[in-house]
Amino acid sequence: MTSLNLIQLNFETGGYNLLARVIINGKHALLMIDTGAPKTVLDNDHFQKFVEQTELKRQPRKKLAPGATSIYSYTGKIDTLEIGSVIIRDYEISAVDLSAINRTFRGQGKPQIDGLLGCDLLHHCRATLKFKERVLEIDALEEPAEQAVNSVIE
Repeated sequence: MTSLNLIQLNFETGGYNLLARVIINGKHALLMIDTGAPKTVLDNDHFQKFVEQTELKRQPRKKLAPGATSIYSYTGKIDTLEIGSVIIRDYEISAVDLSAINRTFRGQGKPQIDGLLGCDLLHHCRATLKFKERVLEIDALEEPAEQAVNSVIE
């Protein structure tokens, strides 16, 4: 298990975001912890900084995110994603447009993010987020035992 100290961005509205320093393919990256994001993604504008071999994929309409206008997305493979002492290998990642977030952050003098650390990795690394201490605790990646399907679990 590894404990990763997080960066907290405070806003005058009373809200805040938590950011994690990670290493992607040997390069430092800043990912926003996003428990509402189903997948870990990189920003379109930062994608090529971390992923050399990219592929433009056509996504079926049923797989598009709400509000998405393009049926195309960039995907690539990350050889190594280091979150503290946890190393995740051969992770397929997509690029999304995070320019609105980065524009807002830049306008407020806050650091820009390279992507979002989503529920896929948070869940499969058995993450515990300690808000008060600004710490993310994670274990080694545990691959899902079953094929992913659309479902609702109550």
